[in-house]
Amino acid sequence: MSLWIKFKNKFKEIINEIDEFKLIFDTYRNIEYNLLLFSYKGFPIDLFIDELLKIKFNIKNLHKNELIWNKNIVYYENQYFLEIDLNNPNISNGYSFITEMILFIIKNRPLFTNKHLIIIKNIDMLEEYAFAFRIIIEKYYNNVYFICTTNNISKIESPIKSRFSLIRLRLFTIPEIKMIFNKYLEYKFDNYNENRNIIFNIFLAQVNINEPHLITNEFCKYNYPLIKNFMNSKYDLNDIRQLSYKLSQYNLSITDIIMDLIKIYKELNYDDEKMKEIISIGADIDYILTISNKGREPIFIESLLCQILI
Repeated sequence: MSLWIKFKNKFKEIINEIDEFKLIFDTYRNIEYNLLLFSYKGFPIDLFIDELLKIKFNIKNLHKNELIWNKNIVYYENQYFLEIDLNNPNISNGYSFITEMILFIIKNRPLFTNKHLIIIKNIDMLEEYAFAFRIIIEKYYNNVYFICTTNNISKIESPIKSRFSLIRLRLFTIPEIKMIFNKYLEYKFDNYNENRNIIFNIFLAQVNINEPHLITNEFCKYNYPLIKNFMNSKYDLNDIRQLSYKLSQYNLSITDIIMDLIKIYKELNYDDEKMKEIISIGADIDYILTISNKGREPIFIESLLCQILI
């Protein structure tokens, strides 16, 4: 069993051992008003919200069914709530469908609960439609409440934030990470760079299990250490595509990738012109990504790597 699967299976126990997070579960398990959970990248916010829902509805498995709205909008639903992730690559960067979809649902009374519960992940991506969303919150508060998540709380307008109870989910501390590894993952934890990103630490540990010869201090100075190994291998377009999805899976930004590439090319003694070229390509792609759907990030990462590596 991989360390990540172990972590997911033990997540509820882990959270209940840390008083600060357990208090959130205990405080909000029975509420029916709007919550906005925000965190830095590196905290498994999706796992946290799933466990909160399990406690709230006293169920062991959420059994979320994948459904399609308006032919191509993927969302998830069970008898307790509806969930949509705005970071889903199958969703266009025009979110006008959100108001239509929500209104269709909440104009009717729910069957199993007092109010409809709608989960919206990555709510910061609703920027242009924030006003319409705020009207729904205000007008239908008697029939619906929302639990939303974001890794970019600064992108959410104050009028929206004021209609939610804000819950900050901090990163795990280094002692907590050591406890998680030693007690729940049964793995001797050696933190190489004091990184509080639990997802990245699990990735490093898994690499250490599968390919222990790779783990060195030099290896750990990169945001995604295996990128250097990749560049030293024979690769084609399909390999780059797979790497792009891995980089996105580990929540690495265009900036993180650019920083790794610059370090590698400096070690190879490339001149400043190459560094400027990398930064220029990265800046252009990062800008285009900010005005597009972040769910398409793997495609933009693939474009970045193709322009630099091919």
